[in-house]
Amino acid sequence: MENAKFYRLGKFIYRFRWVVIILWALGILSCIPFLPKLITPFKTTGFVDEHSSSAAAEQYLNKELGYDNKNNILVMYHSSKLLTTNPLFLKKIKQSLADLEDFPLKHEIIFPDKKQQTSKDKHTAYAVIMIKSNKPISDNLFAQLKSSIKTPAHMTVRTGGEPFFVESVNKQTQVDLYKADIIATPVAIITLLFVFGSLVAAVLPIILGGGCALIILTNLFFIGHYFTLSIFTLNIALLLGLCLSLDYALFVINRFRDEINNGLDTIEAIAITQARAGKAIFFSGLAVFASLSALFLFPINILFSIAVGGGVAVLIAMLMAISLLPAILSVLDSKINWLSVRKRKKNEENSFSIWHWIAEKVVHRPLISFISVLILLLLLGYPFLNAKFGLSDYKIFPEKSAGREFYDTYAEKFNINELTPILMIVQSPSSPILSKNNIYHLYDLAQKLKKNPDIKKVNSIVTGNSDLTKKQYYDLYHLKQSRDSDEVKKLLSTTTHNHVTVITIVSKYPVNSPETKELITKLQQIKKFKGLNLQLAGKPASNKEVLGTIYRVLPYAILWIMVFSYLILLLLLRSLFLPFKAILMNLLSLSACYGALVLVFQDGYLSHLLNFQPQGFLDISLLVIIFCALFGFSMDYEVFLLSRIKESYESTRSNTKSIIFGIEKSSRIITSAALIVIVLCSSFLVADVLMVKAFGLGIAVAIFVDAFLIRTILVPATMALLESWNWYLPKFLDKILPKF
Repeated sequence: MENAKFYRLGKFIYRFRWVVIILWALGILSCIPFLPKLITPFKTTGFVDEHSSSAAAEQYLNKELGYDNKNNILVMYHSSKLLTTNPLFLKKIKQSLADLEDFPLKHEIIFPDKKQQTSKDKHTAYAVIMIKSNKPISDNLFAQLKSSIKTPAHMTVRTGGEPFFVESVNKQTQVDLYKADIIATPVAIITLLFVFGSLVAAVLPIILGGGCALIILTNLFFIGHYFTLSIFTLNIALLLGLCLSLDYALFVINRFRDEINNGLDTIEAIAITQARAGKAIFFSGLAVFASLSALFLFPINILFSIAVGGGVAVLIAMLMAISLLPAILSVLDSKINWLSVRKRKKNEENSFSIWHWIAEKVVHRPLISFISVLILLLLLGYPFLNAKFGLSDYKIFPEKSAGREFYDTYAEKFNINELTPILMIVQSPSSPILSKNNIYHLYDLAQKLKKNPDIKKVNSIVTGNSDLTKKQYYDLYHLKQSRDSDEVKKLLSTTTHNHVTVITIVSKYPVNSPETKELITKLQQIKKFKGLNLQLAGKPASNKEVLGTIYRVLPYAILWIMVFSYLILLLLLRSLFLPFKAILMNLLSLSACYGALVLVFQDGYLSHLLNFQPQGFLDISLLVIIFCALFGFSMDYEVFLLSRIKESYESTRSNTKSIIFGIEKSSRIITSAALIVIVLCSSFLVADVLMVKAFGLGIAVAIFVDAFLIRTILVPATMALLESWNWYLPKFLDKILPKF
């Protein structure tokens, strides 16, 4: 023991405990000035594959036209009395946007007319503000833009577009975090009081969790200035960090109190706590980090962002647990038991418990226990066989919420698919796009697209007036009188440049529907048309390629997680079969989690209670995130349970006794930690952002299954069936594997 690395680390931390505490305190305090601006770097939803053909096509189009259409702002005006056909309606819109003349960024305003951007009932119309910039709008300029949009008398104004959507998610994220904190903190303290019976021991993990959260957010703030991070990063990273921080604190404090109660002095108690709990936390942290790092394999921003955020969260939580927490415990010593709310029996941990009884029953009837729980878990996972996949849209907000107002009104008054059109980029390799032949070919292409039964609308420079012929369109762009008109200039400036123009295609079906995906597939097969090169961009094309990328990369990510999880557990447990068993157990808890997600978020069970609108599919990026996060999370409890069992086996060499001992010693603290994590995750069910709500429910269900079914019944039953094979390790591996 004295030569063990973590044992020596414990003694080192005890010796320099005040230095460790001061350094961490300075680090936490230095984060406070950044609190007011922590969300500023997060500007994108992240649902894009940067290496896809649609992303490349969109970047090419943006470069040619000189602006990014993601910066477009839509301003919708509604009047219950005034009709859009009344000249006063348009006059009020122009007056509303008059202050934009002073807006410093170059921009173009497309006002509604009788045919375009006007609702059928003639009471609603919208203007489009096209910001001529390829960079995201800065916070200051966005604030100036918002203040420049005035609300005319007796009219309702709603604003939409990517910048407003991102702002809504960021604002709601802060509100959701506050609501979750209000719910979770009191419950966590009560649970910790019940577990430890001491106010000092109960409050310490909460304080550490707060410090951990602050450091995580500040690190992501700085990273966000160098990498584009998704707006969903904060909530998920923070939830992971808090859950792991509280878990680790429970295991360390519980082990330290055991050693103190066994009569050890403080330095020895810290050293043994590090050698046992500290080592388990280190390997647990590695397992979680390895699982989350699989997200780096996906060239998709939201998955990259969660990998960064989750990785930071895991490292901070782990480092605090194996350095700051032991240093604080070194100072507190037996004072960790101060302010007791219940009297703790000296031999409480050694007394007969319900966990001892359960473990005995399971190991004496392992096959029945194994089959019963396995059938139950397979039934819980069965709904996942009917899962449908897509990518989230504006429906991540509940109906009638502030984030949905614009989109719901647009869907009511217009065709919602017009907000997510397919962009067909047409490039002439050898001549200007407005040459006679190219205009004629464009006209033929547009007519062909119009005949497609899956296409609702086609907009281009050759479709504005159905009465015009090919020649008349050519004349429109070449005769001086028509060419120099404001209308033609505005149309060309927003759609056409030199050798390039864009055709906007609106599908008859929703962006995530199978029909739209099939339409994209058919259009992608048309690479050329009469000498013109064709590429697809836009949300529908991007979504289809993101789904394809995830399907393609997912097997490699799963293999990555399996291999690294196996190797980490092999190093810790020095067993050939236990790591393999742990991986199978994790897959079972994941299947139960996915089954619950299908029932709730795809099929809509509990949707009224949880206040969300079912999308009819599961967001595939969320499933990947949950897979990676949960695989690491489940390893957390597996590591602590098997470490305790291994510790007993090394001294007794009895498989049955070590299983019962490990379950009895660890189950109370594992289920307590799981209960806190479940409460934390469940508190995110009050969130208005659907991604966060679904992530919270998924983790909560999986942790419940993991702690109360898998670790308590399935793991001991499996180990009882394996008997001595649990600890089999070939001699050559025993010699070459490093010892910790």
